[in-house]
Amino acid sequence: MNRLAVLGLDDLAEQLYRQVLRDQARPASVYAARLNRSTAEIDDATEALRAMRLVRINEEGLVQADHPRAGLERILSAEEARLAERRRDLARLRDAIDGFAGDHRAGQEHSSSDEPVREYIDASGLADVMEHLAASTSGPIRMTHTDAVAFTPDEQPVLCRLVEEGRGLYGLHEFDAASSRTLEVAQWAAMGESQRLANHIPNEFVCYGTDLVLANTEWGGDEGRYAVLRDPVVVRAFVELFDRLWAASTTVDDGVDTTSERLVELMQAGLKDEAIARVLGVSLRTVRRRIAALMDECNVETRFQLAVELTERGIVGSVPRRSSGA
Repeated sequence: MNRLAVLGLDDLAEQLYRQVLRDQARPASVYAARLNRSTAEIDDATEALRAMRLVRINEEGLVQADHPRAGLERILSAEEARLAERRRDLARLRDAIDGFAGDHRAGQEHSSSDEPVREYIDASGLADVMEHLAASTSGPIRMTHTDAVAFTPDEQPVLCRLVEEGRGLYGLHEFDAASSRTLEVAQWAAMGESQRLANHIPNEFVCYGTDLVLANTEWGGDEGRYAVLRDPVVVRAFVELFDRLWAASTTVDDGVDTTSERLVELMQAGLKDEAIARVLGVSLRTVRRRIAALMDECNVETRFQLAVELTERGIVGSVPRRSSGA
């Protein structure tokens, strides 16, 4: 592997550098013979190394090199300084995004100055915008799924990666839409979405933590533009709406069913998540998603507490006592 490629040096330059370090003060013809290259090729490689100040030609025309800790450390320090400056430049550019976004919002505002500032988005570019919003915000994502806009996790690779890394994703599916798109619902579940079914969702919207909301501008409609809303009061109102709809909805599997009971029984038996997934015939991600959902519903922090809580509710059998025996 060419370690000096990061500096723009080719394989021959690295081979020559190693030769010079091992045997200093030789003419170019000696290195050419050792590397089975022409003198002209060695001269070109030498010039490339000289430009990086890794080698030098002494008064006798022989090739020499300083200790690599001196030569390479000097280059690394200079490169790191340039990288730090580049990062500062990029940070300043990131800080300027809000200013540019303000210019964009100003051009999109309606004539009424009292109307909240909005960034309007056409449905055709919705998937790309959602990817950007997911990457640039924090906190759990609350997403509604209706017939207004239907897409699959395959169209949201950034969101899939964020959920895989642990970001919370809560999906509220409209019952009629979910019944006609069972595969899509299953795909979102497999991706790691915690799901519930609602009889009616008044509008299509997505809450990105408490940072912003993406919502259909035609309330209750299947068409129209979408708007990114950043006003804190508006965002809190949408989060509250979602949470109330969520509380009034049922889980996709209609609560803690026999599958969940079997899941807890396997946990009580001491099986690891991988083994539970094999027994139930589901993915490891699905097992962990179901366990997390049950713990959230029961307001517990450990799996043992979950088993105790479900036992007290009469959903599963008694919790086996922890013993010191085999």
